[in-house]
Amino acid sequence: MEGAEIIGWILLAGLLVASFIALLNQQQKLDDPNNTEVVYLDQLIEICAMRGLGRFRLRIVRQSGNLQKDDQYFDNAHKAIKAAVTTFKRAKIDYVVITANEAPHFNFRRPYHHHGGKAEGKKVGSVEITRML
Repeated sequence: MEGAEIIGWILLAGLLVASFIALLNQQQKLDDPNNTEVVYLDQLIEICAMRGLGRFRLRIVRQSGNLQKDDQYFDNAHKAIKAAVTTFKRAKIDYVVITANEAPHFNFRRPYHHHGGKAEGKKVGSVEITRML
């Protein structure tokens, strides 16, 4: 083996170890009941900071950054979350990482980037729920 090949194998091993550590870290956060960063889909409604009635826009985004489907509008945040949960369950995603949980925005994404070959960018990536004024 040449020096460059050895370095390549070392880098590959390092990447695998880092990926495994990241997976364990997310699993630890998921198992912690006090952590609201990584949660199961069934916990989203109780964790969401948005309350009350109003007009809420649900935007589902693919991993590629394009829209998964047209924006949907709901009269309360709970209905918007339920629609997003349905999409994630259909994609066989059991838990999510919350990226924003404030009064005007509730955003979450899939826990890992799915490298699915040709259809990689077409996978569900994230959800943005926004209170419209």
